[in-house]
Amino acid sequence: MKYNKILKPKKFDNFTIIPSSIFRHKDITVGATGLYAYLFSHKAEQQITVEFICGHFKEGKDAIRSKINELISTGYLERERVTDKGKFKGYNYILKANHKGKIQSRQKPKSENPPQSNINNIHTNKSNITQTEKMQNAFPHFVKLFDLRYQPKTTKQKEDWFVCLDRCVRIDKYDLDEIYLAVKNARDDDFWKNNFLTLLKLRNQDKNGIMFIHRFIENHRKYNKPKCFYKIKGIQEYKLYNDPDGSQRLGAITKYNKLNEFNLSQILNRNEIEELKKFVK
Repeated sequence: MKYNKILKPKKFDNFTIIPSSIFRHKDITVGATGLYAYLFSHKAEQQITVEFICGHFKEGKDAIRSKINELISTGYLERERVTDKGKFKGYNYILKANHKGKIQSRQKPKSENPPQSNINNIHTNKSNITQTEKMQNAFPHFVKLFDLRYQPKTTKQKEDWFVCLDRCVRIDKYDLDEIYLAVKNARDDDFWKNNFLTLLKLRNQDKNGIMFIHRFIENHRKYNKPKCFYKIKGIQEYKLYNDPDGSQRLGAITKYNKLNEFNLSQILNRNEIEELKKFVK
């Protein structure tokens, strides 16, 4: 079993030949470009970890992980999670000669005229506002979840927090409202109140290689499910689907079979079905 390896075409082994496409790619940082060149300079099958990379550069783990995630988001690098019998072993880093995506430009949060301290401001009509603007409006609410002494002070610190939040939405594919509630729940917890002191922790990994954003979201979902969630025997997941007439319906996947909304309506009442639809959304 291979893990913690650099995987790339063998033809690049004898010389440090770097695909030129990354040097022509706009809106990518110098640091990510340099890391890409550094990874290509090693032979295929070279053992590689974040710690190994940190041993070569001045940057710390968070900075290196940030550059790795940037390469992943632009499509120049693929990180393959390796497990053995369900136990996490490590990652393989697969270098790509051509990108498959385009990174979004970093946006600085607006510091002037912050909105009132009301979480309802986060819930904005998506048709009238861009995702970046929505995050700029929501960003002060995230900051206020932390004690004043831990809040970002400099422009660079604020930008780092904002970029971290952006990646939780854009790369990890979580909804901004749900991230807020997950962070709030963690900050209200007696343990995490003293161990979750910066928003940057969201994309750091625990000892098992799982990012804290995944852990916090999972905990939030676990303890905020509707009371009727487990009324369906063997429930694993609820899903939304569209009827031929275009109406949105609730379906479910259980240990035993798949159920449509008609099946569910034999056990759940209309209010419970609507509550579960809202939860899934």
